[in-house]
Amino acid sequence: MSKLTALLGFLFLAVSSAWAQAPAPAPAPAPGAPPAATGGGIADYWWIILLVIIVAAAIWYFSRSRRGV
Repeated sequence: MSKLTALLGFLFLAVSSAWAQAPAPAPAPAPGAPPAATGGGIADYWWIILLVIIVAAAIWYFSRSRRGV
């Protein structure tokens, strides 16, 4: 198996697992209830940040090993 095939397989598995994470639908608020806090901020995107770091590390690793040949 070539390094390019391994990289593409790794990227496909990483991206497909990230896409599979869908948030559950929020329940409807009771009439007259104050709006619920939704969180927000960078913590909601931790899995995207982790995915970008993993992909960047894989690209760096495979490009570094290709130069040494």
